[in-house]
Amino acid sequence: MTKLWIVRAGAHGERELAAIEHSKLYPGFLDVGDLSACDSREAVFAKLQEVMPDEGKNRLRNFAAQLNQFVNQIELGDFVVMPRKVTNGVAIGVVTGDYKFDAASEFKHSRTIEWKEVSLPRDTFKQDLRHSFGAFMTVCQIKRNSALERVQAVLEIGRDPGALLGKQGQAPQGQPVNGMEDDETDVEDYQTDIEDIAHQQIISLIKSEFAGHALADLVAEIMRVEGYTTKVSPPGADGGVDILAAGGTLGLGEDRICVQVKSGDGTANHDVVLRLIGSVSNTQAQTGLLVSIGGVNAVAQKELDNNFFKLRLWQMPDLLKALFRTYGELTDETRAKLPLKQIWAPVAGGS
Repeated sequence: MTKLWIVRAGAHGERELAAIEHSKLYPGFLDVGDLSACDSREAVFAKLQEVMPDEGKNRLRNFAAQLNQFVNQIELGDFVVMPRKVTNGVAIGVVTGDYKFDAASEFKHSRTIEWKEVSLPRDTFKQDLRHSFGAFMTVCQIKRNSALERVQAVLEIGRDPGALLGKQGQAPQGQPVNGMEDDETDVEDYQTDIEDIAHQQIISLIKSEFAGHALADLVAEIMRVEGYTTKVSPPGADGGVDILAAGGTLGLGEDRICVQVKSGDGTANHDVVLRLIGSVSNTQAQTGLLVSIGGVNAVAQKELDNNFFKLRLWQMPDLLKALFRTYGELTDETRAKLPLKQIWAPVAGGS
C-alpha cells in the first residue's frame, strides 16, 4: 500500500538544494554510520547506543524509530513531502531507490526520489495538511485526513480537495484504538513546530499584502529603519535594480547596496544573479542584495557563493529576521498590514 511521508532536509534547510539537485532524500543524522545491516528498529537502536552513548534512551528510541522508517519502511513508490525552510513551499516526490550509505558524501544517508514539484506553495494545501507539514519530526508518516490522496490530487489537478474528498454526507470512519505498530511514528502524535507554523502564516500575509512591487517597498522600509537612505524604482521594467540603498549621512557613505527583489513563488535562476552583478557595476554599488522569497536554484546559489564578497541573498527566513528586528519602528501603515505580536512559549523538550 502506497504511503505518504515527511522527510526533512535540515532544521534550517541546509540540505534542500542538494536534495533537489541530486534527486535525493537527505535526512541528516550524520554522526550515525551505515545502517544497511539494520533490519529493525531494535537493530537501529543498538547501533545508536554505540555511537551516541551519552544520549538518553527516550531520545535514542525516537531517533531509532525515524531512522528505521527511512531505512526499512519507506518503500519504492511511496510519496514524500519535503517541507522547505528557505521558501514557504514544499517539495513532493516519489521514492525510486532503496537506502544507501556513502561514507565519502557529506550527507551520508540517502534515498533516491523523483521530484514532482520542488517548491509548491504551502497555501495550495488546506490548514490541516499545512499543520501536519509543521511537525518537528525529521522522518514521519502522514496518515490521517486522506493526506496521501489529497497530495496526489494536488499534483494532478493543482488544488487540495479537502479531507472528505467528495464523501460529504457520509459518516466518518472510526479510528482504530491502536492504529500504529510499535515502530511507527505518525506526524499527528508528535508536537508541532509552533514557530514554523507562525512563520508560514506571516509569509502568507506578506505575499498577500505586499504582492509584486510592493515587496520592494517593504524591503526598502526595513532598510531605512536599519539606517540606510533608499531610492525605490517605480513599478515596471527596472533593469535589475529595485532599490538603491546607501549608508552614512544623507546616504553619501561608502556602504552602497543595489537590491533586486523577486516576489514570486518561483526560484531565482542564474540569469537573475548575473543581472544583479551587472547592476552592481553599473550603479557603482559596493554590494548586491538579492531578495527572493521563492529561493534560488542550485546554479544561482553557486554563482552567489562564487561572488561572496560582492553579493548577498535574503530568502524568506532572512526577510523574516529583518522584519522582526525592525518591526517596532516600521510605519503604522505597514504594521496595520502586518499585525504581529511577540509571545513567549515553552521550548519543546525543555525542563
